[in-house]
Amino acid sequence: MSIKSLKKVLAVTMAASMLVMPLTVGATDSASSSSSESTPVVEEVKSTSQVVAGGEVVKNELPGAFEIKADAPISGVAVKETPAQIKQEAGLAANETPFVSAYTVDRKKSTAVYASFDAAAASVGATTLGGINVDLGKLTGGKFTELPAGVSVPFTMGIKNFDPNRTYYVVKVLPGGAIEMVPVTVENGKITFNITGGLAGYGLLCK
Repeated sequence: MSIKSLKKVLAVTMAASMLVMPLTVGATDSASSSSSESTPVVEEVKSTSQVVAGGEVVKNELPGAFEIKADAPISGVAVKETPAQIKQEAGLAANETPFVSAYTVDRKKSTAVYASFDAAAASVGATTLGGINVDLGKLTGGKFTELPAGVSVPFTMGIKNFDPNRTYYVVKVLPGGAIEMVPVTVENGKITFNITGGLAGYGLLCK
């Protein structure tokens, strides 16, 4: 399955789970994703994503499918931890390989997700620059299923038109509506934060 096909599976899951998206930060709705039940077969594995910022190249080490649009405020994404590290941390079996998909989401097509991004931005006096959907899971015999939410992996995004005088944030939106601001580290045009197992939208905010 190519990134376009995988995106369709994940987009449908996210959209179905976010039909009623709360507009207040800190929503406590429980969330679950059904994409793990659909177990799409992934036939194409790409690991070409990287972040180039501040004179540094951060290469992605994790097999995955990536699509970061040219007009997005995010210049690239990368997971620096190796599959072996994540496999050990997540307790995966010998025949299981960690896998991540990440792609930018459009405001016009993902209105509910962006409503939550904007609500979080308003709570800190910021604006929403853009966002991505990330699904952290595993491949078993070519089939994709999600990792548990308790699995956490550092994730780096490049920030286009980075301004060191501004403050950047990341808001996480789960299927079902739960919203949280996540801790970030910002350095030389790169923002690093932890993604967790499963599907979530991550909005890049700035003030």
